[in-house]
Amino acid sequence: MLLWPHANVRYQTETLKLAMGELRLTLDALLPDARVFAYDAFPAPALRIETPEPVRGEALDALRAQSLMYALFELRKDGALLPVAGRAEARVGADLPGVLKYKGKTNEMFLSLLVNAALYSGGFAHRAGDALELLDPMCGRGTTLFVAANRGWNATGTDVDRRDLAEAERYLKHYFEYHRMKHSLTRESRTAAGRSAATSRFEYADTPESFRAGDTRSLRFVNADAAWARELFGKEKFHMIVCDLPYGVQHASVGGRPEELLRCALPAWHEALKRGGTVALSFNAQTLRREKVLRLLEDAGFDAIRGGAHEGFSHWVEQAVTRDIAVGRRTN
Repeated sequence: MLLWPHANVRYQTETLKLAMGELRLTLDALLPDARVFAYDAFPAPALRIETPEPVRGEALDALRAQSLMYALFELRKDGALLPVAGRAEARVGADLPGVLKYKGKTNEMFLSLLVNAALYSGGFAHRAGDALELLDPMCGRGTTLFVAANRGWNATGTDVDRRDLAEAERYLKHYFEYHRMKHSLTRESRTAAGRSAATSRFEYADTPESFRAGDTRSLRFVNADAAWARELFGKEKFHMIVCDLPYGVQHASVGGRPEELLRCALPAWHEALKRGGTVALSFNAQTLRREKVLRLLEDAGFDAIRGGAHEGFSHWVEQAVTRDIAVGRRTN
């Protein structure tokens, strides 16, 4: 597996570790007999995967959907590399998560890794090709939702910043119109915690024929607090919850620090998840320790996942930010 090059040289040194962790986690779920190594014989960052049998079907699809995968090759006995596959085809558009630029935006490839950490840590790893339901309870301008849309899933995002949601809505509508994708947009209001939550819902399809036949996917923006997930959407609605915790938090119904936010919101997220579903959180480990996040997950009823590939995601972002990932699974 040849890895995607990164313009930031220092971050490039972290990609091999991140790709290794993501790949191990994925293969543990789908091909537990596979082994992964750094492939030093190649003049660019690459990983070597050894499997008892040729990789086909859903396992090949999973490799193509790895966040840092650039191209996949078969290593022949004579050392030659035979091209096997490129990146997975995006259902909406490969550039959808990347075009909208704004200050503080998290790299869409990292968010794709976070999505994979949620998917392959839970009970729905073998259903990646289905129309799964993903929630980002602090979606900002929707990058994680766009990543999910390109996987062919239904995506819902909540956020307290009405302006961010409005910009995300304008961007997505323009994107659909520019690419002439059949879609509809409806607006409604939901109620949670005695307050109104404005909702914009897109229904779309990759072809006009699919749209007419009702073979559509949905993407929703909801102007609401992160802790209202249970009241807004009901119990056991989502296969995964994915959240890149911001550094300046506005969402908490009680308090404003990430720790207080999680203590307030995680019980609602637990109820909104299906059994077997997962919540995957990324956070700044310089201000919020991973073990603390795992304990908060446990306090809310999740099985916090420790050990193995889940321990390998801490990485440098900038001087004040060392990012890490914590995952919890709902089993009861």
